[in-house]
Amino acid sequence: MKRRLALLAKLAVMGGLLAVLYRNVDFAEFRAALAGLQWGWIPLVYALLLANTALNSWKWGLLLKADGIVLPLRSLMCSHLIGTFFNLFLPSSIGGDAYRVVDVGRRAGAGAKSFASVFAERLMGFLALALWGLLFSAIGWSRLPDKRILFLPVIVFAVMGAMVFAVVQRTALVAVWRLFRMDRIHKLDAFLHRFLDSLAGYHADRRLIAWVFGLSLVFQMVAITTIFCISQALHWEVPFVYFCIFVPLITLGEALPISIFGIGVRDGLYVFFFAQAGAAREQALSLALVYVLITIVYSLLGGVLFLLRRPRTASSCG
Repeated sequence: MKRRLALLAKLAVMGGLLAVLYRNVDFAEFRAALAGLQWGWIPLVYALLLANTALNSWKWGLLLKADGIVLPLRSLMCSHLIGTFFNLFLPSSIGGDAYRVVDVGRRAGAGAKSFASVFAERLMGFLALALWGLLFSAIGWSRLPDKRILFLPVIVFAVMGAMVFAVVQRTALVAVWRLFRMDRIHKLDAFLHRFLDSLAGYHADRRLIAWVFGLSLVFQMVAITTIFCISQALHWEVPFVYFCIFVPLITLGEALPISIFGIGVRDGLYVFFFAQAGAAREQALSLALVYVLITIVYSLLGGVLFLLRRPRTASSCG
Protein backbone atom coordinates (compact mmCIF):
# COMPACT_ATOMS: atom_id res chain seq x y z
CA MET A 1 0.00 0.00 0.00
CA LYS A 2 2.80 2.40 0.93
CA ARG A 3 4.60 1.65 -2.35
CA ARG A 4 1.46 2.39 -4.33
CA LEU A 5 0.96 5.66 -2.49
CA ALA A 6 4.60 6.61 -3.11
CA LEU A 7 4.22 5.79 -6.81
CA LEU A 8 1.03 7.83 -7.04
CA ALA A 9 2.77 10.74 -5.30
CA LYS A 10 5.66 10.63 -7.79
CA LEU A 11 3.23 10.45 -10.72
CA ALA A 12 1.35 13.41 -9.28
CA VAL A 13 4.59 15.42 -8.95
CA MET A 14 5.60 14.49 -12.50
CA GLY A 15 2.18 15.35 -13.93
CA GLY A 16 1.94 18.58 -11.97
CA LEU A 17 5.36 19.79 -13.07
CA LEU A 18 4.68 18.97 -16.72
CA ALA A 19 1.29 20.73 -16.57
CA VAL A 20 2.89 23.88 -15.18
CA LEU A 21 5.79 23.80 -17.64
CA TYR A 22 3.65 23.27 -20.74
CA ARG A 23 0.81 25.58 -19.70
CA ASN A 24 2.21 28.67 -21.43
CA VAL A 25 4.10 26.94 -24.22
CA ASP A 26 3.71 28.14 -27.80
CA PHE A 27 3.12 24.72 -29.35
CA ALA A 28 3.69 26.02 -32.88
CA GLU A 29 7.23 27.04 -31.89
CA PHE A 30 7.66 23.83 -29.93
CA ARG A 31 6.72 21.68 -32.93
CA ALA A 32 8.91 23.80 -35.20
CA ALA A 33 11.90 23.23 -32.90
CA LEU A 34 11.36 19.46 -32.98
CA ALA A 35 10.69 19.40 -36.74
CA GLY A 36 14.03 21.07 -37.40
CA LEU A 37 15.99 18.26 -35.72
CA GLN A 38 19.15 17.42 -37.68
CA TRP A 39 19.24 13.61 -37.64
CA GLY A 40 22.90 13.52 -38.64
CA TRP A 41 23.85 14.31 -35.03
CA ILE A 42 21.94 11.36 -33.57
CA PRO A 43 24.45 8.56 -34.42
CA LEU A 44 27.16 10.61 -32.69
CA VAL A 45 24.93 10.99 -29.63
CA TYR A 46 24.39 7.22 -29.43
CA ALA A 47 28.12 6.60 -29.90
CA LEU A 48 28.83 8.92 -26.95
CA LEU A 49 26.23 7.15 -24.81
CA LEU A 50 27.80 3.77 -25.58
CA ALA A 51 31.29 5.11 -24.93
CA ASN A 52 30.16 6.40 -21.55
CA THR A 53 28.61 3.04 -20.68
CA ALA A 54 31.97 1.39 -21.39
CA LEU A 55 33.84 4.09 -19.46
CA ASN A 56 31.60 3.83 -16.42
CA SER A 57 31.75 0.03 -16.48
CA TRP A 58 35.56 0.18 -16.61
CA LYS A 59 35.59 2.51 -13.61
CA TRP A 60 33.20 0.23 -11.73
CA GLY A 61 35.35 -2.77 -12.59
CA LEU A 62 38.44 -1.10 -11.10
CA LEU A 63 36.65 -0.70 -7.77
CA LEU A 64 35.42 -4.29 -7.82
CA LYS A 65 38.89 -5.61 -8.72
CA ALA A 66 40.42 -3.67 -5.82
CA ASP A 67 38.02 -5.58 -3.56
CA GLY A 68 38.84 -9.00 -5.02
CA ILE A 69 35.98 -9.26 -7.54
CA VAL A 70 37.09 -9.66 -11.16
CA LEU A 71 34.42 -9.58 -13.86
CA PRO A 72 34.75 -9.03 -17.63
CA LEU A 73 34.07 -5.54 -18.98
CA ARG A 74 31.40 -6.99 -21.29
CA SER A 75 29.57 -8.44 -18.31
CA LEU A 76 29.70 -5.16 -16.38
CA MET A 77 28.49 -3.22 -19.43
CA CYS A 78 25.56 -5.58 -19.76
CA SER A 79 24.65 -5.15 -16.11
CA HIS A 80 24.99 -1.39 -16.50
CA LEU A 81 22.71 -1.34 -19.56
CA ILE A 82 20.05 -3.43 -17.83
CA GLY A 83 20.22 -1.06 -14.86
CA THR A 84 19.70 1.83 -17.27
CA PHE A 85 16.61 0.05 -18.60
CA PHE A 86 15.18 -0.29 -15.09
CA ASN A 87 15.78 3.45 -14.60
CA LEU A 88 12.81 3.99 -16.92
CA PHE A 89 10.44 2.68 -14.27
CA LEU A 90 12.11 3.80 -11.07
CA PRO A 91 12.25 7.13 -9.21
CA SER A 92 15.21 9.42 -9.97
CA SER A 93 17.97 8.77 -12.48
CA ILE A 94 19.88 6.35 -10.24
CA GLY A 95 17.19 3.80 -9.42
CA GLY A 96 18.77 1.24 -11.74
CA ASP A 97 21.86 1.13 -9.52
CA ALA A 98 19.93 -1.27 -7.30
CA TYR A 99 19.94 -3.80 -10.13
CA ARG A 100 23.71 -3.50 -10.52
CA VAL A 101 24.22 -4.05 -6.79
CA VAL A 102 22.01 -7.15 -6.74
CA ASP A 103 23.37 -8.56 -10.01
CA VAL A 104 27.05 -8.43 -9.07
CA GLY A 105 26.31 -9.25 -5.44
CA ARG A 106 24.66 -12.54 -6.46
CA ARG A 107 27.38 -13.51 -8.89
CA ALA A 108 30.24 -12.67 -6.55
CA GLY A 109 28.50 -13.77 -3.36
CA ALA A 110 29.42 -10.43 -1.82
CA GLY A 111 26.51 -8.04 -1.48
CA ALA A 112 28.33 -5.53 0.72
CA LYS A 113 31.28 -5.31 -1.68
CA SER A 114 28.93 -4.87 -4.63
CA PHE A 115 27.03 -2.12 -2.83
CA ALA A 116 30.29 -0.40 -1.85
CA SER A 117 31.55 -0.42 -5.44
CA VAL A 118 28.37 1.13 -6.85
CA PHE A 119 28.17 3.63 -3.98
CA ALA A 120 31.79 4.71 -4.44
CA GLU A 121 31.44 4.89 -8.22
CA ARG A 122 28.34 7.08 -7.92
CA LEU A 123 29.81 9.29 -5.20
CA MET A 124 32.98 9.93 -7.20
CA GLY A 125 30.85 10.64 -10.26
CA PHE A 126 28.76 13.22 -8.43
CA LEU A 127 31.90 14.79 -6.95
CA ALA A 128 33.43 15.06 -10.45
CA LEU A 129 30.18 16.52 -11.76
CA ALA A 130 30.12 19.14 -9.01
CA LEU A 131 33.78 19.99 -9.69
CA TRP A 132 33.10 20.60 -13.40
CA GLY A 133 30.18 22.83 -12.47
CA LEU A 134 32.35 24.73 -10.00
CA LEU A 135 35.24 25.21 -12.43
CA PHE A 136 33.10 26.36 -15.34
CA SER A 137 31.04 28.63 -13.11
CA ALA A 138 34.28 30.42 -12.26
CA ILE A 139 35.16 30.62 -15.97
CA GLY A 140 31.74 31.75 -17.17
CA TRP A 141 30.52 33.86 -14.24
CA SER A 142 30.46 37.07 -16.31
CA ARG A 143 28.02 35.48 -18.80
CA LEU A 144 25.28 34.84 -16.23
CA PRO A 145 22.68 37.55 -15.63
CA ASP A 146 21.75 36.05 -12.24
CA LYS A 147 24.99 35.62 -10.32
CA ARG A 148 23.22 33.81 -7.47
CA ILE A 149 23.27 30.66 -9.59
CA LEU A 150 27.03 30.54 -9.06
CA PHE A 151 26.47 29.61 -5.42
CA LEU A 152 24.74 26.36 -6.40
CA PRO A 153 27.89 24.54 -7.62
CA VAL A 154 29.70 25.69 -4.47
CA ILE A 155 26.92 24.31 -2.25
CA VAL A 156 26.75 21.04 -4.21
CA PHE A 157 30.52 20.56 -4.08
CA ALA A 158 30.52 21.25 -0.34
CA VAL A 159 27.74 18.70 0.22
CA MET A 160 29.56 16.08 -1.87
CA GLY A 161 32.77 16.77 0.04
CA ALA A 162 30.92 16.41 3.34
CA MET A 163 29.53 13.04 2.21
CA VAL A 164 33.02 11.82 1.34
CA PHE A 165 34.31 13.01 4.73
CA ALA A 166 31.44 11.30 6.57
CA VAL A 167 32.13 8.02 4.81
CA VAL A 168 35.88 8.21 5.40
CA GLN A 169 35.39 9.10 9.08
CA ARG A 170 34.14 5.65 9.99
CA THR A 171 33.94 6.36 13.72
CA ALA A 172 31.36 9.13 13.32
CA LEU A 173 29.23 7.05 10.95
CA VAL A 174 29.25 4.04 13.28
CA ALA A 175 28.36 6.30 16.24
CA VAL A 176 25.26 7.55 14.39
CA TRP A 177 24.43 3.96 13.45
CA ARG A 178 24.56 2.93 17.11
CA LEU A 179 22.63 6.00 18.20
CA PHE A 180 19.64 4.67 16.27
CA ARG A 181 20.37 1.19 17.69
CA MET A 182 20.75 -0.31 14.24
CA ASP A 183 23.69 -2.37 15.53
CA ARG A 184 21.16 -4.61 17.30
CA ILE A 185 20.14 -6.00 13.91
CA HIS A 186 23.17 -8.27 13.59
CA LYS A 187 22.95 -9.07 9.88
CA LEU A 188 22.51 -5.42 8.99
CA ASP A 189 25.33 -4.40 11.33
CA ALA A 190 27.67 -6.98 9.78
CA PHE A 191 26.71 -5.73 6.31
CA LEU A 192 27.53 -2.14 7.31
CA HIS A 193 30.98 -3.08 8.59
CA ARG A 194 31.80 -5.09 5.43
CA PHE A 195 30.61 -2.11 3.39
CA LEU A 196 32.82 0.28 5.37
CA ASP A 197 35.77 -2.11 5.09
CA SER A 198 35.46 -1.97 1.31
CA LEU A 199 35.31 1.82 1.30
CA ALA A 200 38.33 1.99 3.61
CA GLY A 201 40.22 -0.22 1.18
CA TYR A 202 39.40 2.14 -1.68
CA HIS A 203 40.46 5.16 0.36
CA ALA A 204 43.80 3.58 1.25
CA ASP A 205 44.64 3.01 -2.42
CA ARG A 206 45.49 6.50 -3.66
CA ARG A 207 46.32 5.28 -7.16
CA LEU A 208 42.87 3.68 -7.42
CA ILE A 209 41.19 6.87 -6.24
CA ALA A 210 43.15 8.91 -8.80
CA TRP A 211 42.15 6.55 -11.63
CA VAL A 212 38.48 6.40 -10.63
CA PHE A 213 38.19 10.14 -10.12
CA GLY A 214 40.01 10.85 -13.40
CA LEU A 215 37.67 8.51 -15.27
CA SER A 216 34.72 10.18 -13.53
CA LEU A 217 35.85 13.57 -14.82
CA VAL A 218 36.09 12.20 -18.37
CA PHE A 219 32.72 10.45 -18.04
CA GLN A 220 30.94 13.60 -16.89
CA MET A 221 32.50 15.71 -19.64
CA VAL A 222 31.34 13.19 -22.24
CA ALA A 223 27.84 13.34 -20.71
CA ILE A 224 27.86 17.15 -20.97
CA THR A 225 29.10 16.93 -24.56
CA THR A 226 26.30 14.49 -25.40
CA ILE A 227 23.63 16.99 -24.40
CA PHE A 228 25.48 19.75 -26.22
CA CYS A 229 25.40 17.62 -29.40
CA ILE A 230 21.64 17.22 -29.04
CA SER A 231 21.34 21.00 -28.75
CA GLN A 232 23.31 21.36 -31.97
CA ALA A 233 20.90 18.95 -33.65
CA LEU A 234 18.14 21.38 -32.59
CA HIS A 235 20.04 24.38 -34.04
CA TRP A 236 20.90 25.93 -30.69
CA GLU A 237 23.48 28.72 -30.58
CA VAL A 238 24.13 28.54 -26.82
CA PRO A 239 27.90 28.37 -26.10
CA PHE A 240 29.35 25.14 -24.70
CA VAL A 241 30.40 26.81 -21.44
CA TYR A 242 26.74 27.17 -20.40
CA PHE A 243 26.28 23.41 -20.71
CA CYS A 244 29.33 22.86 -18.51
CA ILE A 245 27.74 25.07 -15.84
CA PHE A 246 24.10 23.94 -16.07
CA VAL A 247 24.20 20.24 -16.99
CA PRO A 248 25.98 19.22 -13.74
CA LEU A 249 23.31 21.01 -11.72
CA ILE A 250 20.50 19.51 -13.82
CA THR A 251 21.98 16.01 -13.51
CA LEU A 252 22.25 16.29 -9.74
CA GLY A 253 18.71 17.70 -9.52
CA GLU A 254 17.12 14.94 -11.59
CA ALA A 255 18.64 12.37 -9.23
CA LEU A 256 16.10 13.42 -6.60
CA PRO A 257 13.58 10.55 -6.16
CA ILE A 258 10.46 12.67 -6.58
CA SER A 259 9.33 11.60 -10.07
CA ILE A 260 9.64 8.66 -12.44
CA PHE A 261 12.87 8.73 -14.49
CA GLY A 262 13.33 12.38 -13.49
CA ILE A 263 10.56 13.46 -15.90
CA GLY A 264 9.15 16.85 -14.98
CA VAL A 265 12.06 17.68 -12.69
CA ARG A 266 14.55 17.51 -15.55
CA ASP A 267 12.29 19.56 -17.84
CA GLY A 268 11.83 22.26 -15.23
CA LEU A 269 15.55 22.50 -14.58
CA TYR A 270 16.27 22.82 -18.32
CA VAL A 271 13.78 25.69 -18.56
CA PHE A 272 15.08 27.42 -15.43
CA PHE A 273 18.81 27.22 -16.12
CA PHE A 274 18.93 27.69 -19.88
CA ALA A 275 16.74 30.79 -19.56
CA GLN A 276 19.94 32.29 -18.15
CA ALA A 277 21.56 31.63 -21.53
CA GLY A 278 18.70 33.21 -23.46
CA ALA A 279 16.92 30.00 -24.46
CA ALA A 280 13.15 30.20 -24.82
CA ARG A 281 10.92 27.83 -22.86
CA GLU A 282 10.02 25.99 -26.08
CA GLN A 283 13.70 25.45 -26.89
CA ALA A 284 14.54 24.15 -23.42
CA LEU A 285 11.57 21.77 -23.37
CA SER A 286 12.39 20.46 -26.85
CA LEU A 287 15.97 19.72 -25.71
CA ALA A 288 14.71 17.93 -22.61
CA LEU A 289 12.19 15.92 -24.65
CA VAL A 290 14.64 14.83 -27.34
CA TYR A 291 17.18 13.86 -24.67
CA VAL A 292 14.59 11.73 -22.87
CA LEU A 293 13.44 10.02 -26.08
CA ILE A 294 17.02 9.23 -27.11
CA THR A 295 17.76 7.89 -23.62
CA ILE A 296 14.62 5.73 -23.64
CA VAL A 297 15.55 4.18 -26.99
CA TYR A 298 19.09 3.55 -25.76
CA SER A 299 17.80 2.05 -22.51
CA LEU A 300 15.66 -0.43 -24.44
CA LEU A 301 18.92 -2.19 -25.37
CA GLY A 302 19.18 -3.10 -21.70
CA GLY A 303 15.64 -4.49 -21.83
CA VAL A 304 16.57 -6.71 -24.77
CA LEU A 305 19.67 -7.95 -22.93
CA PHE A 306 17.55 -8.68 -19.86
CA LEU A 307 15.11 -10.78 -21.92
CA LEU A 308 17.88 -12.63 -23.75
CA ARG A 309 19.69 -13.81 -20.64
CA ARG A 310 19.80 -17.55 -20.12
CA PRO A 311 17.34 -18.73 -17.44
CA ARG A 312 19.97 -20.71 -15.59
CA THR A 313 22.09 -17.57 -15.16
CA ALA A 314 19.29 -15.20 -14.23
CA SER A 315 21.59 -12.83 -12.39
CA SER A 316 24.28 -12.92 -15.00
CA CYS A 317 24.89 -10.80 -18.05
CA GLY A 318 27.61 -12.99 -19.39
